Amino acid sequence: MEAQEISLEQPSFWQLIFLQSKVNGASYCGEQLVGQKWDWPKNTYLQCRLRYLRWCRSTASFADLNPILDYRYNQG
Repeated sequence: MEAQEISLEQPSFWQLIFLQSKVNGASYCGEQLVGQKWDWPKNTYLQCRLRYLRWCRSTASFADLNPILDYRYNQG
């Protein structure tokens, strides 16, 4: 019972969000906020890993073609 009494006195996180929303009549100054230039981070670990895996895949697929190319061009 104490938990229910506390929750009635103090609104939850989501209740606070909805109470402070523009739709519910709360003041909102989002249109007046200063714009900020932003760009995706570069050369992160995941981007480098993806680049490496793509390179490995491309060299592996090229290696699969080597026997075909060897046969075609080395028939002598």
